[in-house]
Amino acid sequence: MFNDPWNPSSYEVKEWAYTIGAIEPCQDWDLSLAWVGFEDDFIGYASDASCPNADYFLHILYFMVGDSVRSKFNSTHESSVREFIKLGYASKNHKVRLWAQRATNLINHPEAFDYESWCGGQLAKSAT
Repeated sequence: MFNDPWNPSSYEVKEWAYTIGAIEPCQDWDLSLAWVGFEDDFIGYASDASCPNADYFLHILYFMVGDSVRSKFNSTHESSVREFIKLGYASKNHKVRLWAQRATNLINHPEAFDYESWCGGQLAKSAT
């Protein structure tokens, strides 16, 4: 499915997103997806109830913001992260809007960062 899972095309990611029973093409694939330029797509997949891997992309949203805050915006500018979060507020999906609220709160209170919650998937799994 992937020519190079560490450098996927938007088409390959979309194909994976809508594949039932898809497994990550490589270990730490979430790392390869962070900030590759498909952020709008990730919000769309996480928002789409018909996307079989929506929860995986919700995890990616949490991971991207959490890792950015953890690294004190070393690899991604804070303004870019804030613009990304704004897209989540426009979603009709409750879990994605909750992510946007939590992400805004984390940026405003970075001392609240917890690795397992943001990067390990706990918040994404508990989103209801």
